[in-house]
Amino acid sequence: MTNARWFIAAVLLALTLTGTNRATAQVTVKAEDLIGVWEAVSAKDLKTGDAVPGLFDANTARQWIQFTRSHWTVLAMQRGRSVVSPTDFAQLSPEEKVKTNYARVWNEKNQQVFAARSGTYRLDGDKLHKKPAIAVYTAIIDVDYVLKIIRLDKSTMIIQREWDILNPTTTIEVTYRRIG
Repeated sequence: MTNARWFIAAVLLALTLTGTNRATAQVTVKAEDLIGVWEAVSAKDLKTGDAVPGLFDANTARQWIQFTRSHWTVLAMQRGRSVVSPTDFAQLSPEEKVKTNYARVWNEKNQQVFAARSGTYRLDGDKLHKKPAIAVYTAIIDVDYVLKIIRLDKSTMIIQREWDILNPTTTIEVTYRRIG
């Protein structure tokens, strides 16, 4: 009986230590887990708890990110962007065409209403290193953006960005849902 109690205690201790180890272990993400198309659902500022408006908010924009085995691409646009028909565009003066084309990407406050970027990525445990090679906003080209993957399953991906172009002192958490 004494040996049985020691055995049970040892098993319970081993299970407890294994569970503790798993809880604190770094998540290892594989490219196969990322491959596909994801749509941004929401973003929040972890410092304030506020929703982050703009190209990450599904209520005001649509953003898709696609992963292959080694590359990623993001396309995003504000909902309600102005649309100019090809017929109307053809009738504009050259100066008005430039203004109209500019307005397809930037609004009157000089905020992006359309974004496109792409590049390579690498994974390091739960860290996703994205390096844009092509971007409408050229200041981000060749910058190694490190994102922490908080959750990743077949339908949901939650990442944290410890940087923000508009507010570099905060962490943004973005939730995506798999759409393809």
